[in-house]
Amino acid sequence: MNHLTLDDIDCFSQEGYLIFEGLLDHDLNERLKADVDQLMVDRQKGERPILMTYPELGPLTSEPSVVDRVADLMDRQKFTHHHIHASLHLPGEGGAQWHHDYVQPPQTNRSHVMVHVFMYLDGLNGEVGDLLVMPGTHKKVMNNDAFRQFQFKDLPGSRTVDNLASGSIIIVHSALQHARRPKSGGSVYKRYFIDTSYCQAGILWGGYPNIEEINRVALERGCDRHGKYAFLYDTSQFFDRLSHTQRLKAVNKGSLALQL
Repeated sequence: MNHLTLDDIDCFSQEGYLIFEGLLDHDLNERLKADVDQLMVDRQKGERPILMTYPELGPLTSEPSVVDRVADLMDRQKFTHHHIHASLHLPGEGGAQWHHDYVQPPQTNRSHVMVHVFMYLDGLNGEVGDLLVMPGTHKKVMNNDAFRQFQFKDLPGSRTVDNLASGSIIIVHSALQHARRPKSGGSVYKRYFIDTSYCQAGILWGGYPNIEEINRVALERGCDRHGKYAFLYDTSQFFDRLSHTQRLKAVNKGSLALQL
């Protein structure tokens, strides 16, 4: 069953995240790891590939076991795919200081839902990159770096996720403050990490400069699964974040309400 219970939805509303242990089946998990391995090789060559071109990473953006759960968090309203990132974290990997990933320049409200789906192909075992989360912070409006001064520290009320089975995913509200704590690591464990992100329809979201090309490739390669998930690749749901941010800087003086 790919859908959430009412308790799941209530927990997400209050806490800002949901954990699903071992959600991805073994065969898909292994194919995804092979794609990430190839991605690392390609990056070492200096290439900047579109992840939609990889045989497993592209279709992962419309994986039913993930997308159908996200749909429940969107109250069954339409939504669109924002991005997919993938990396391989090895022992000694640097961390990511406390931050959130809600795309809204400037940060003023939480009227629409944006989620990130963190995927841990080899799980977590406390050796490389613990995940830290601060429950409930998705309900507060703050800048992305509001907690940055705390770096990777445990904070009052924060939780550490460092023990997950292979193929586990965590769906987080994108406005949830979280961090990746650096760890020295063991000699064998690799932290295969993928994140995908989805945005509720109804407003325009800041997108990447090449979002049109990314979505074109996704549709050409059948990531929409015979049209069932074509709505995920709707470029009209985005605006050019970089150019509009520059325009905002020019008028961002005093109260923005007076600029209306």
